Amino acid sequence: MGSKRKRAAHDTFAGAPAPKKQQKNVDKPASKSSSKPATDPTPLDTSPFIDNPKGADLKREVQLYDLLSSEDSSDRLNAANAIVSGLLGGEGVAEPTLQRHLERRLFRGLASGRKGARLGYSVVLSELLAQLLGEKDLAAQKYKGLTFDKVLGFLVAKTKPEGDLSGQEEKDHFLGLLFGLQSFVRAKVLFEDENRWDTVLGKLLELAKKKPWIREECGWVIVEALAQMDQSQAEGTLESLHVSGLALSPEGVGIWLTAKNRFPDMKFPTKPWGQSGNPLEHLKSLAKALKESSNEDESDKTKQAKQTGNWNPQLHFVWKVVLAQYAAAAKEKKHGIRTEFENFWKVAVDENLFSASASRERKFWGFLLFQHVLQDSASYGKILSSIFSHNLVRCLINHVQETDRFLNRAADKSLKILIRSVEIDPKLLVIILPRIIGGYGTYNFDKVTKTKTVEKLLSLVDDENAVPVIEVLLEPALNVQGTESEVAKEAEMRRQLLGDYLLNMIRKANVSDETKDLSWISERALPLLAKVSYSQELEFEPTLSDKTRTLFRNRLLSAFAHLLSDLKGYAYPCNLLQTFSPDAVEMDDGIIGAKDQAVSTLQKILKKIEKSKPEKKALLQALALLYSLVIFQLYNGEPEAVSILDELKLCYDKLIRHKDTNESDADASEVLVELLLSFISKPSALLRKVTQHVFGAFMSEMTAGGLKLMTDVLESDESLRGQQQLFDQEPEGGDLMEGDSDDELDSDVEVIDMNGDEGHLNSHLAEEESDDDDGDDEEDDEEDEDDENAKKLDEALAKALGTHVLAEGDEESDSDADMTDSEMMALDSKLVEIFSQRKKVPNKKQEQKDAKETMVNFKSRVLDLMDIYVKKQATNPLAFGLLLPLLQLIRTTKTKQLAEKAHNILLAFSKACRTAKKSEDASTINISEETKLLKAIHLEASKDPSHMFAKAASSASLLVASSMYRADKASVKKIAGVYRDSQVAWVSGEVKMQAAFFVEWVNWCQSHASNS
Repeated sequence: MGSKRKRAAHDTFAGAPAPKKQQKNVDKPASKSSSKPATDPTPLDTSPFIDNPKGADLKREVQLYDLLSSEDSSDRLNAANAIVSGLLGGEGVAEPTLQRHLERRLFRGLASGRKGARLGYSVVLSELLAQLLGEKDLAAQKYKGLTFDKVLGFLVAKTKPEGDLSGQEEKDHFLGLLFGLQSFVRAKVLFEDENRWDTVLGKLLELAKKKPWIREECGWVIVEALAQMDQSQAEGTLESLHVSGLALSPEGVGIWLTAKNRFPDMKFPTKPWGQSGNPLEHLKSLAKALKESSNEDESDKTKQAKQTGNWNPQLHFVWKVVLAQYAAAAKEKKHGIRTEFENFWKVAVDENLFSASASRERKFWGFLLFQHVLQDSASYGKILSSIFSHNLVRCLINHVQETDRFLNRAADKSLKILIRSVEIDPKLLVIILPRIIGGYGTYNFDKVTKTKTVEKLLSLVDDENAVPVIEVLLEPALNVQGTESEVAKEAEMRRQLLGDYLLNMIRKANVSDETKDLSWISERALPLLAKVSYSQELEFEPTLSDKTRTLFRNRLLSAFAHLLSDLKGYAYPCNLLQTFSPDAVEMDDGIIGAKDQAVSTLQKILKKIEKSKPEKKALLQALALLYSLVIFQLYNGEPEAVSILDELKLCYDKLIRHKDTNESDADASEVLVELLLSFISKPSALLRKVTQHVFGAFMSEMTAGGLKLMTDVLESDESLRGQQQLFDQEPEGGDLMEGDSDDELDSDVEVIDMNGDEGHLNSHLAEEESDDDDGDDEEDDEEDEDDENAKKLDEALAKALGTHVLAEGDEESDSDADMTDSEMMALDSKLVEIFSQRKKVPNKKQEQKDAKETMVNFKSRVLDLMDIYVKKQATNPLAFGLLLPLLQLIRTTKTKQLAEKAHNILLAFSKACRTAKKSEDASTINISEETKLLKAIHLEASKDPSHMFAKAASSASLLVASSMYRADKASVKKIAGVYRDSQVAWVSGEVKMQAAFFVEWVNWCQSHASNS
């Protein structure tokens, strides 16, 4: 008889509208089973049902139907299989039993709003109806009393709202009727007999007109049915829709387009969509239909569908049907599809859902459409750009910039989906970006919207789209149109942002990943920055301002700072110099001559790099890097650039060419160290990186004099006086450095990270001011100076006001009571001048603080160089000359982090020596000099009895002892003698030292004794 058929594990079809709310009062959002791990469903009893169940049979039946109402889809399908098998499995149950289940259980249960009842019951009904009225036609063979009309009658009777029902209960009954009619459609039993479909269609249209809030779901059921129709049945269906007045509804549009796709040659009703039956050819009518607005120009208003009367926060299914038409045409590359889609979007979406008079609800639909297209962007190809229409972009910007706007979350989600789409397919960046920063968007999109949309998009640049993206960014900044009063300001804004955008792109590139093709940086990004900075090659309208060129120069230096992660990055600035002509830079004959000579020398160095051996490349690369950056400094107007080029020429001749020059007897390594120290004395991230790279390349060439220059820095006071002495400044000198505060964050000026090493250094400056030796005197001086400045201000004000300075006890008078307007205006300008001069007077207290911060940071950078040196030159005898200055810094500095950093260098030095001791030759060690150094270290250790200093001094002492012992084991007697003398002085009370200093010496002796 009947047999169980495998059912698909779904309750609704793809593309179906969102189901209406079914639950009345559900305390828990999901059943218990939904939170449990997935397990195989428990086998259910599939034995045939009996007519009048009692006891266990009744309990089983109730449990199965209760499970059929579960919110868990797997439970529902498991129960559905058991019920269908219990009714039609094997020989099948008797007709009265089947009728009882259909009438009293299934059709009646469709009107229930309990849990997932309608979903579960409709699945069972679809299966039962398919076997009763479908191919097996069990109704004609065994269940002759269960005809189509009778079964449909059960549905209508059990879902008819009767009596005094609440609004929700009435709604449940209408939804039950809808699900029941849908079960007939999904059972595929309506089109063998045309009368069946006509009856069901009539019920659907009646329901749709009676209850507009359910019209969308009724329309979807008809769309599902179209797949089972032949052409004549489809023609009759569309005619019925037209007669009922639903053709001009969103559902009518969806049904028309679905029918046209299935039967392109079918005959359509002449109204409302013409003989072609294509609503896309009637954009104005289509827009009104999609908006569900009444058509007042239509003479036959009975043909216009009523509005649904309620708002659904989900997109109507018709939008997906309509958009699918354009997506298919775009995929087929249909001629003129871009224009067609642009017109559709403008009329149906931009001027419809995003018009100024559109409600917030319709704008919300518009954002959902925007998101839908972006999420399926691959289907739309080049027509995707059309969705960034005028009203949509304006609405997007307006609503995303203020968090209290009604559609803020929808607009914000739209931008997130936009970014996510580009993450999935980076090729979209070239399509989307110009629509955001150009077109109807704005170049400063991130600032206007208070988001980081453009910044995040630019972080998604890859090897393939980088160059097109740069062209997209450049175009709006080249030629700025507008009124004369606004164009200058707009041009300045765009060009400054262009520099920021280019820098952000470069900073997101991982230069250490050799698998990436970063040629776009050297071939397009850097040349563009350089040309805007120094050249007149690009034609800007209006012309570039000096402020813009200065900003681009800073952005270029910041780009170098990122690209110079290691010495291999030397090629970026070197090669860049060959890509532009600095014709926008004013240079006299002397500077031009220096520039030409430097470029010529750089070319020679680059040629040597190509021919040199690997071990010599680093020296040449470092010198080339220095030359290129100093040439850029020359272009920037740095006053010391010419003299630095002369010093570099000396270093090149002596260190590379090994040629003695008569012009100078200066030691080349000392000249180089002085140059590097001048670099790291400036708050520049680029110069700091360059200094470390160059120092690392040339450290094998360092002499004792060069290292002495570094240790001299550590001996300087961490105060204004120390700064003036170190940099040969006059005490009355002005500011050390001037900068554009607006450009600080994105320029090459290094912003100290307060969480990093130098941040710790700076954080202790204020705390230690009171500990300065001359702090009290300086404070008194400052107070005296403040009193003097206040007195001068009073005198200036009295002179301007034409009064005398008030003495103690004098009464104030209303001096301006008899002033005329012109006298008041003159007085205002005088006061402005006086207070402007007052601002220019340096604040001594702040000057002291800034000087201390500068000195601490300078010493920290010098320590970084020493750290590099001791790690790579651990066996070089010159390295041991750093030990005593490091210890003296630890003892004398008032900045704790400097002391810790110096101590860590000592530990790194010791570790490097242990690592290299087996492979390096220790024969160059001078035992006599090392013994003197050891004694000096012990003397230094006796000057501070603190535990930390004793530990640092012990590390330095044992480091020297180990180097002497490796060179000559007999030197242990001299080492022991030094320790003996120190220990005697300690015991006799002549010096104060930590016992740990000598304990570590004993441990060292024990270690070497066990290894000998």
